[in-house]
Amino acid sequence: MSSSSSDRLGYPFSTFLDQHSAQLNASAVPPELWHSLYRKLSDQTFDAGDHFQIICEMDENDEKKTLFVRALEDMHNNDEENIFLIDHFISFPAESARKCVESNEKLPERLAALFGIDDDDCSSDGDETVEKIETSCEKEEEEHARRLSEPGLPRHESVDARLSSYSVDDPKKTMTERVMRNLWKFAQTYTVSYQLENGEMEKKHVWYVMDDFGSRIRHSGCPNVRIVPLMFLPQNCAYSIMFLTKPVKIDDEITMDWAANVITAKNPEWRQYLEMPWAEKDFSSESMVPGPPTLEYFTSGRNPDFLADEKDKKTCESAIFSALSVLKKQGKIKIFADDTQLTEHLKARQIEYVDDWKAADVIWMIKHFHDYSNLAQENPCAQINQFPFESCITVKDLLAACAMRDPSKNDWYQLTYNLNTQLPEFVARFQNRQKNGEHNVWIVKPWNLARGMEMAVTDDLNQIIRMVETGPKIVCEYIARPLLFPRPDNGNKVKFDLRYIVFVNAIGPVTAYVYNRFWIRFAINQFQLGTYDDLETHFTVFNYLDKEKVLQMKCEKFVEIIEKTYPKLKWTQIQADINSTIRKAIEVAASEPSPRGVAPNTQSRAMYGVDIMLQESPESPDVIKPTLLEINFMPDTTRACQYYPDFADTVFDTMFLDEIDPTKVTPI
Repeated sequence: MSSSSSDRLGYPFSTFLDQHSAQLNASAVPPELWHSLYRKLSDQTFDAGDHFQIICEMDENDEKKTLFVRALEDMHNNDEENIFLIDHFISFPAESARKCVESNEKLPERLAALFGIDDDDCSSDGDETVEKIETSCEKEEEEHARRLSEPGLPRHESVDARLSSYSVDDPKKTMTERVMRNLWKFAQTYTVSYQLENGEMEKKHVWYVMDDFGSRIRHSGCPNVRIVPLMFLPQNCAYSIMFLTKPVKIDDEITMDWAANVITAKNPEWRQYLEMPWAEKDFSSESMVPGPPTLEYFTSGRNPDFLADEKDKKTCESAIFSALSVLKKQGKIKIFADDTQLTEHLKARQIEYVDDWKAADVIWMIKHFHDYSNLAQENPCAQINQFPFESCITVKDLLAACAMRDPSKNDWYQLTYNLNTQLPEFVARFQNRQKNGEHNVWIVKPWNLARGMEMAVTDDLNQIIRMVETGPKIVCEYIARPLLFPRPDNGNKVKFDLRYIVFVNAIGPVTAYVYNRFWIRFAINQFQLGTYDDLETHFTVFNYLDKEKVLQMKCEKFVEIIEKTYPKLKWTQIQADINSTIRKAIEVAASEPSPRGVAPNTQSRAMYGVDIMLQESPESPDVIKPTLLEINFMPDTTRACQYYPDFADTVFDTMFLDEIDPTKVTPI
C-alpha cells in the first residue's frame, strides 16, 4: 500500500487520532509527528535500521564489550519523519518475572544476549536476528489489552535484521540468574486498564523489555531521544515509539533518560537515587533515619472526616445507653447496610433493613463514612462500624508511619520505609547493610492494593527502585526466620500467617476483643532463603490462584500440630503475645490526634482483619515473637460464617450490644 494513502486498510487517520490522541498528549509526543507515526504503525514500518546502528566496542584487552547506538546521519527533531517504532521482546507482570523468563528454554540465553551479558557475542557474521519470543506472560498481557477494543489491523513480526544479531552458549541456570540481576536495568512499564464483570475499572501494570535496538540505547541525564510506550488499539498490543528531542549529528550516540518517570518529576532531588540501576553510587554513609511524616502525609489525597463536638458526643453517649436497653428487650435491630455479606447470617435477633441511616440502630457500611458530626446530630442513638480517620490503621503506609514513629520501642512491626517519601533513607539503609553483610532482603508492598497484588520479595536494590514507577509502595524488612509449619499434604515445612478478627469498641482508651478462632494461610513450597521470586515459597495468599494447592485447616488442628512439632512452644503463651501485639498496634495508631491518628468517637465500633506472622528470635529459636503484617478494613467473612454459624451474631453482640461471651471473644 502506498505511503501516501490516507485510508490504510480501512483505518483512517481521524480514527487513529480518536483512539490515541490522549495517549500521545500524555506522553508529550509532538503533534507534528503523529501522522508519520500513524503511517508507520499502519504499514508496520520498522525503519530504525536505516538511520541508526548498534555499535560494539571492546576494551583495550578485547575482553569486555560495550554496546550502544549511534546515528548514521545528521537528523533534526523537527523532521516529521523522525519517529520510530520499537517492538517489545517480552512482557510480564512484576510478580511473574522469573516465571516468564523461564517459560521458554531459549529465552534466558536470548535475554542474556540482549542485555550484553555474554562476552562472546560481540561479532555478527550473518543476517540472523534476535527473534521475538511469545510467552504465556505476553499472552496474558494481550488478553488484558483485548478488552480495550475489538481487533483490527494485523500485527507483523518486526525485528529489523539490519541492526545486529547475537548468539549465546552459556549454561541456562547461570544465565537465568544473571538475566534476573540485569532485568531491571532494561525493563520498562506501562499500564493497561480494563473493565471487570461488575463494571468496575481495574489497572494492571505490565513490564516489558524492548527489542534488540531499544535495549541498546544507553541511559543519560541529558538524552537526545525520548522513548515512550503506546498501546496501539487496532492490534491490541503495545509498541515503544522513539523521537528526537534535539538535533543529532552523524556518529552521535543515541541516549534516553531511563529514569524519567513521575517520581523523578515530582522529586528532582532524588534523581541520583532513581538512576541507581544505570549509574550506581554509594550512599551508605548518608542518613538512614527519615524525618517524621508531615501533616500533609496523613491528609493528601484522602477525604477528610468531620468529627462530632464534645457536647454532641455526650448526647450520643446517653442516647446509646438508653437505646441499648430497648434493643435488648425488643430484640429487633434496624440496620442500614450497603453490604450484607455478614448481616444476612444474623439469626439470634430479628433485623429490619432500612433505606435511611437516620432511622437505623446500626449503620453497617463497606463504603467509607465521613460526616460523624452530622451523624451525631441526626441520629445520636445509632452505632456505626467505622472510626474517624481509621485509615491510620487500615492503610499500609499510614499504619507503617504510626508504627515507625519510634522504631526503638517497636517490637511488633518490621522496619519499614515509604518509597514515595523515604527513598533516599532506604537506599542508604540497604547499602549500609550490604557493606556490613547483614540480612538485606525486603518485601515490597503497594499500599493501595490487596490479595498480594504487585508484591515482591527481593534483595535487588535495582528492582526495588524500579517498582516505585508503578504506584505507591512501602518496603518492609523481610522476616528471615519465620516459624514453619509441616504441611501434612505435601510434607513441606512452610511459612504461614494467621488472620484474626478483632472488634474495637472504643479508642482512647482502647476497648477491643479478639475472636477466639482464627484462620491460617499456608505457603506451598519448602521455605528457604533465596529465589525470592518463587511465589509459592514466600507468599501465603493462593485462594485466587490454584485452589488445589490451598490447604484449609481449622485453628484447633493447627494448634495441635504446631505444639507437637515444637514441644517447647505453648500456644496459650503465643496467643497472649499475639493479643498484646494487636493491642499495641491499635494504641499506637490512636496515640496522636487526628488526622495523625484514629479519632475516638462515641458512636463508632469496628471489625478488622489482622494478619500476624510468627518468627523466631535471633537470640534464641525457642523464643517466638508475633509480628503484625497488616490490618484490613471490613475483612471477608465468608469462611467465618460457613465454619461458625453463630459468627455474625457474635459480631453484633460484641460490637453493638455489649454482650461479651468469653467463650467466643477475648478482651485484649
